[in-house]
Amino acid sequence: MSPPMFPRTPAAAAFRSLERVLVRRRLLGVDLRLRLELLALAGLLGGFLFWQARIPLDGLLRMRGEGAVAAAVLATLLAMAALGGLIAGSRHAVRLRRGPPGPPWLALPLPPELLGRHLAFDSSAPALALVVPAAGVLLGAAGLAPAWWLAGCALAFAVSLAAAVGLGCAIAFRTAAAAVPSRPALHPLTRVLATAARRARSARLPAPRWRGGPVWLTLWRKDLLLSWRPTPARQRALPPIVLAPLAALVWWLPLEIPVARLLAFALALLAAATFAEWLIALAGCDPFAVLRTLPVGVGAVWGARMASAAAGVALLLAGQAAGARALDPQPHALFLVWTGAATLAIATLGANYGVTTYPHHDQAQRLLGLSLGVAMAASIMIPLLGWVLLLTAVLHSLRRLPRWTALEAS
Repeated sequence: MSPPMFPRTPAAAAFRSLERVLVRRRLLGVDLRLRLELLALAGLLGGFLFWQARIPLDGLLRMRGEGAVAAAVLATLLAMAALGGLIAGSRHAVRLRRGPPGPPWLALPLPPELLGRHLAFDSSAPALALVVPAAGVLLGAAGLAPAWWLAGCALAFAVSLAAAVGLGCAIAFRTAAAAVPSRPALHPLTRVLATAARRARSARLPAPRWRGGPVWLTLWRKDLLLSWRPTPARQRALPPIVLAPLAALVWWLPLEIPVARLLAFALALLAAATFAEWLIALAGCDPFAVLRTLPVGVGAVWGARMASAAAGVALLLAGQAAGARALDPQPHALFLVWTGAATLAIATLGANYGVTTYPHHDQAQRLLGLSLGVAMAASIMIPLLGWVLLLTAVLHSLRRLPRWTALEAS
């Protein structure tokens, strides 16, 4: 989308300073306890990948030698770099379509090339999280291949990740530019941002109707309305709406009962995870300055989200109860209890993170993904350990709810 290096102009220096300040402010926006939790989750994830990579790499060393180990590590790291490019490109495409956050960029006297580079930099930040699993894989290969080979693999990963992120953002930009009307007199980025702003202004909404009732019920109605209108919450609401019926329809497929039970349970957990992401997206739709000036407490906000969580889990269980009729009564009841407890825990975790990290919903989404990933990894290593970690995360997030009144927008 733009050349890798720019002349040392005042605008370029201002952008570099802005990016440094953004990184620092985002790190400071996460309180110390949450930073320690994220570090602990990253350590658990890295340790899991170290354990999972160590044994197969050791077997590969015995069968084919050090070169095969280095080749396997390099292939894994390149695959992670490609995934980083996909993450950055998809995020950049969404942000260009909706309009990137920040000031009205087109109103500022900025060169489009520098502005495009900055927006791509902002979109590629989540791809840096792949450094954690890459470090786990490299540690798993320590001692199984020469250190300078592994150093070369690490360097190749860093270079390929940067290249993949740049390529993904460039493809996203070219796709967005091709989808807007062509005007040779305007830079493609100007056309993309102008179209996104015009699209946002054209979204006419009807006048609101004011109703009485409990605060939590009012917030719950507001959440449903936001999920119906063109907001990020509506996009997050689609996956659970699709996955929950699929989890019930599995029982009608010509499958063995153990296979159908496993698939139904897995799809139910996936539906609960996407449902938790929807709850976090709802929290991100509330303007901080508006919500905090209203006479609304944490109980009402959390109660509205938990009402949605309970309703979603009830609908999911209703589908499972109707589909799992092939099971005997006792296994049927056990399956419903286990599925209900697991999905409710995941939905509760999403509701808690959405409230306790407000208004930083992006951090809440990453924290939810890390928590669920670590729980799944722990279950693979030691049965039932993942559920213990999930329950611990739910209880710990509940303890953070009283701190809602001290949250800040920065």
